Amino acid sequence: MGRVLGDLVAPRRCAACDELLAGRALLCATCATTVERYEGAGEPAAFGLYGGAIAQALRRLKYGNRPDLGPILGMLLRDHVLGRLSGPAVEVVVPVPVPKGRLVERGYNQASLLAAPLVGPLGARFAPLALWRAEGVKQAALGRDERMVNLRGALKVRRPLEVQQRHVLLVDDVSTTGATIEACTSVLIGAGARSVRAIVVARTESGPRDAAEIGCGRMDGT
Repeated sequence: MGRVLGDLVAPRRCAACDELLAGRALLCATCATTVERYEGAGEPAAFGLYGGAIAQALRRLKYGNRPDLGPILGMLLRDHVLGRLSGPAVEVVVPVPVPKGRLVERGYNQASLLAAPLVGPLGARFAPLALWRAEGVKQAALGRDERMVNLRGALKVRRPLEVQQRHVLLVDDVSTTGATIEACTSVLIGAGARSVRAIVVARTESGPRDAAEIGCGRMDGT
């Protein structure tokens, strides 16, 4: 694992604990030992399990005003997860949106920062504004059923021409219950996307439903 993480162009300090790094690495040697790769099947594809240093780095990205960590963590997806995607070539990369109020407060959408490094290797278009999300209750405090209720009607495709008749890759930071990516996938398919696959940095061990459980290969879970 240390070699995997050390192959990345990364900040001078550990993304999880800020220890000064001697060379090219995402995490210090101690933090790297806490990373568990995700080996499960189904979607979304993920780099690791949500926990340890990966969870800490994602929390810092999302809540700690560390947008610099977004592209670095996105390289984990680029270098170690993209090759596991199956199906037709991706034509459009779409990040999961955040409500406008949260975007203004935070100053960035962490999913967009994660998604940007994927566009070039895929030869795809980047559509960071394709999806829109209304203000609402924060998802982190809710269970799966509550999340689905909260999301119903809160998402829409703002720029349908960017996704119509195209194979879409949906990108987010963490997959927990499966509600957010499933809801995003539903509206993208409804707007005319030919297919939707999903990719995240980390999944919880329980994970979302896989494609077989959902019953449709285009309805990817998160």
